[in-house]
Amino acid sequence: MFLHMLNDDQKRAFAALALKLTAADGAVVGREAAKLRALSGEMNLELEGWDSSASVAELAASFTDRRSKVVALLELLGFAYSDTSFQSVEASMVSEAARAMSISDHDLKRLETWVGEHVGHVRQAFALMRE
Repeated sequence: MFLHMLNDDQKRAFAALALKLTAADGAVVGREAAKLRALSGEMNLELEGWDSSASVAELAASFTDRRSKVVALLELLGFAYSDTSFQSVEASMVSEAARAMSISDHDLKRLETWVGEHVGHVRQAFALMRE
């Protein structure tokens, strides 16, 4: 949704974070795999070229201004919710990224709330489409 606001280096760093996040709970399920493919298309990056070997802190250092940090965290949270649940291992990784970006716990909670509400609204919209 907001990835177009990132520069190319930040997009590559985000892609690596997203790959780490989707593998964090031990399984890349259908929605997560589809989300990775969509991400690849949205950012014009090939899935095979994503390098997730860097640490979360190293990748987080690519986001140097508040806007890019918030974009990365909103999108990571969206990925975390893409399998319909926000696992503790995923929450831990998002928290680690936020700390590395110097984003406060309070602000991270606000971002989590926004993404949770957004996901709920999207689900409601799809339900309305089925009626």
